[in-house]
Amino acid sequence: MKEMLVPIDKAGRVVLPKDVREELAINPGDLLKISVQGDQVSLRPDRARSGFVKRGHGLVFSTGETDLLENETVEAIRRQEHDRLSTEIGKGLPRPKRR
Repeated sequence: MKEMLVPIDKAGRVVLPKDVREELAINPGDLLKISVQGDQVSLRPDRARSGFVKRGHGLVFSTGETDLLENETVEAIRRQEHDRLSTEIGKGLPRPKRR
């Protein structure tokens, strides 16, 4: 996402632009973690739980932390879930009739 300038009102409030809120799936009432390092201020959604979260127009798996999953880990999870679902779906299908 590109950088943008946003004003601070007299009460010290900043409004996050709509596309930023949508990209990070931030909703009214959500909490943001604030950190200051030198002359930089950082805001992060406070996500304690993991799971799928809306990012833009799609769903993305979030660990609930700032750490990223390695591609190999994601692929292993995807493969394991695919195999589990394939087995589960296969159990519900009727067996072909023998002639």
